[in-house]
Amino acid sequence: MVPWLGTTWLIFTVLGTVHKFRERIWALYERHGGNFKTYLLVGMVSAYLVEVLAVIDNLTLPPEERILLNPDPLADLYLAFAYYLPFVLYWGLAVREYDYSWKDVFWIGGATRILMEQTGAVFLSFNPVAWLYVLLVYGSYKAIPVLAAGDCLRKRRRKQIGTGKKLALGALIEALAFVSAGGLLWIFRRIGGLG
Repeated sequence: MVPWLGTTWLIFTVLGTVHKFRERIWALYERHGGNFKTYLLVGMVSAYLVEVLAVIDNLTLPPEERILLNPDPLADLYLAFAYYLPFVLYWGLAVREYDYSWKDVFWIGGATRILMEQTGAVFLSFNPVAWLYVLLVYGSYKAIPVLAAGDCLRKRRRKQIGTGKKLALGALIEALAFVSAGGLLWIFRRIGGLG
């Protein structure tokens, strides 16, 4: 879980690149629809990039030590759709309605993930480097679609809510997405014959 020993943390670099070239990305985003479908597509591409990097990081480990949705890389990528979709979908719905910025989603999405990662094992490790790693990875993939849609979101009439409400709603989004992801994973495992 030390960032310089793996590739998954590179998603933070992608976030930085999207931020640097945001005006070009805003134009590209709008040219390709600038709608909710475009948001979901960007969100799932961002999520899959995280999972592909995680698979790369885990390939050198024996299957029983891999920290993936499934030790088989192809099965993992199949299950990734079920896992990441609720997070992308619920955050997408929230940012359309409320004035969340990409920074809000980065901090809330990354911080709550520290509590949830590996069913609380990362948080209970009391390892600040592991916490930072999880924050950078999960905060970044959730913030990328919000940043890419930034110009379109600014043009929408979104409700202004205070910081406390943003935090409470964000925590609720994360909890609901986590439960939904668990349910979808169960269904996808049954459909795919993965136990």
